Amino acid sequence: MASSAKQTVAIIGAGWGAYPLSQQLNLARYNVKVISPVRTLQYTPLLASAACGLFDLRLAEEPLRRQHRTQMEYYKAAAEDVDLGNKIIRCRPAVRELNVQVAEMFEVPYDKIVLAPGCEVQTFGTPGAIEHALFLRNTNDARLLQQRMLQMLDAASLPGLSEERQREILHIRIVGGGAIGIEATAELYDLWHESMRHLHPHLDGKVTITIHDVAPSLLSTFDQSLSDYAMKSLEAKKVEMKTSSHIQKVEADAIYTKEDGRLPYGLLLWATGNKASSLLDRLEVRKPEKGLPRILTDKYLRALRPDGTPMEDTF
Repeated sequence: MASSAKQTVAIIGAGWGAYPLSQQLNLARYNVKVISPVRTLQYTPLLASAACGLFDLRLAEEPLRRQHRTQMEYYKAAAEDVDLGNKIIRCRPAVRELNVQVAEMFEVPYDKIVLAPGCEVQTFGTPGAIEHALFLRNTNDARLLQQRMLQMLDAASLPGLSEERQREILHIRIVGGGAIGIEATAELYDLWHESMRHLHPHLDGKVTITIHDVAPSLLSTFDQSLSDYAMKSLEAKKVEMKTSSHIQKVEADAIYTKEDGRLPYGLLLWATGNKASSLLDRLEVRKPEKGLPRILTDKYLRALRPDGTPMEDTF
């Protein structure tokens, strides 16, 4: 247990559950330690628009660190495991992009803990998806999407390319016909047609967008009228829709589907939704027997043990 005159409250995560608490806990009463691989709260509904330059990326996030709350500690790391009995969090640093030598793992003792790790990208175990696809979960992802769009246009502008090869490079494929996939499709379409094609007139008419979804229709979890409207709108924009499309693997420049085989791309955005954090698999807490794994609590938000009894100091 953490040794201090003030109790240590550890918060895992920086999302809508964790962020408000981290900003509102009384620092005169508690030592607050936040553990998250992302240093900001992400306004995910704004990411597609920000990635396409509609506004500054900084407007799509709120930083954890504040000048008036410098006593709060933030560790840019992923919580790999929690020893709920001994009240110790085992963490893996998330600073590899700096290429600095740091410990592979470190431990954070606590008195009270708030478990709000959020979700992870759902790839359904598709080989190559993590390595080659782009995602849209935070502002770093949005920046990568911006860069990839520019790289794609630069590559297609090089001399000596056949028109067929240009079209392959300029093919944008979006996997996932849910809200994020549809929104990203619309924003990328507008970005090209309202802005970038005027800077690249030699590529006009060669950029193609295709949406792939395993379901028989887009926005399948929404009301049928919304699904029909979305599909008609995309059809009017000449966006190709491949429903009932089963992706078998992803390579650096192509996806492979059960129905069509090899399909080249220049930009691949994976937007198939989320799955529960892998941290939940390692926690000795009660979870639902069916559906999305999550931590079950009592009416005071205390996490339940596997036998259904509440745990003190674990929320």
